[in-house]
Amino acid sequence: MTYKLTCHERFDLGGRLGLSRRIDVMDAAGAVVQHFELMCAAIDGDIQTAAGSGASALEEIRRVESGEADLIEADGNAWVAHITCDKVWFEGLYSQGEGGEVSFAQYKLAVQTYVRFLADPEGRPIEVEFPAS
Repeated sequence: MTYKLTCHERFDLGGRLGLSRRIDVMDAAGAVVQHFELMCAAIDGDIQTAAGSGASALEEIRRVESGEADLIEADGNAWVAHITCDKVWFEGLYSQGEGGEVSFAQYKLAVQTYVRFLADPEGRPIEVEFPAS
């Protein structure tokens, strides 16, 4: 089974109107896949720009992938991503939850896609196939 990873801008409703960004993993029916919600929340919450926090996240991925590090605990604004060459799991710094284990390949694809989305000055939506496992 293959899912779709989407990165897009959305308008917040209810009290405050403003533009925000979203990253989601969707099934064939267009519903958010709950298994990936912590990963998406961590990426969305801790990566704000392609050149800053996005570049740092990609560097952490590179270090694990190259074998320079066995485990990186990437501490962001709201989350800690525990990154190994096999899996990644998440810990909210403000009681958002913990767990949400995904494969290293899934996390890498999600971060790369989101950073590419943030780098686009027009904020065009991106949709890519996303492996279920």
